[in-house]
Amino acid sequence: MLHPQLPSRCIYATGAQTCSIIVDHYRPRKTGPCFPLAVVGCSAHSQRRYTLYPPGHVPYGRVPVAPYSPTGELLVDAATRKPPWEATLFATALDAAKGEWWPSESLCDDPRRRRTQGRRLELAGRLVGVHPLLEEGVREQIATRLRVATMKLLRGAGAWSRSWKTRGAAVLAVLDSIPIQASLLYRMLAAGAAGGLWAQPRHWDADRGTWLTWPIAPSPASGRSEHSATPVPRGRGPPPTKSPVAAAP
Repeated sequence: MLHPQLPSRCIYATGAQTCSIIVDHYRPRKTGPCFPLAVVGCSAHSQRRYTLYPPGHVPYGRVPVAPYSPTGELLVDAATRKPPWEATLFATALDAAKGEWWPSESLCDDPRRRRTQGRRLELAGRLVGVHPLLEEGVREQIATRLRVATMKLLRGAGAWSRSWKTRGAAVLAVLDSIPIQASLLYRMLAAGAAGGLWAQPRHWDADRGTWLTWPIAPSPASGRSEHSATPVPRGRGPPPTKSPVAAAP
């Protein structure tokens, strides 16, 4: 059993309200993190409950959207110095870009299905902003959060209808352009929120004792610099389960 780092205030607290956080129960998960997730509440808001999701995971997600270890560390391939996107939602885009289609019917020990590949490819396209049905204002917001040129997203959207192979290539073109920095997870989650895939994520900052909404990427003109992550290279291993720390509901 992995235990999350519990916040000292719940997300419903206002002003100087004091919360006493409790774990109501644990939700078993056969997919996604593949370990039970804590459902928490507090004494001041006894009718409210919410689930703490570990880094990289989102509600109802069966696979992570970003490759993070159980301790919340961004994983980087030792050879390529890139995140192992094949361990995430984007595995479907990697296969599609190579012209590899998941079987229409799979063996019981292979969870891949062609319909699943198609659904995840659509989701991946919306997450990185290359799906053609996105409004242009939303596409610009996603580009800002991912810190990728909007034109790259527009080119991907223009090629989307040709084939699954071009769709996978469009998604990978964006992934290859995303800066690999400490805020990668939060930028991915914020991009999904901008595209309407989930609610705005919140992150518990233990040092400040508050919930943070992440991130609104600073304007290049603002002069603000981000601490670049220098992730420890890791070998290719099994898909990372997500961390019980720094959980975001």
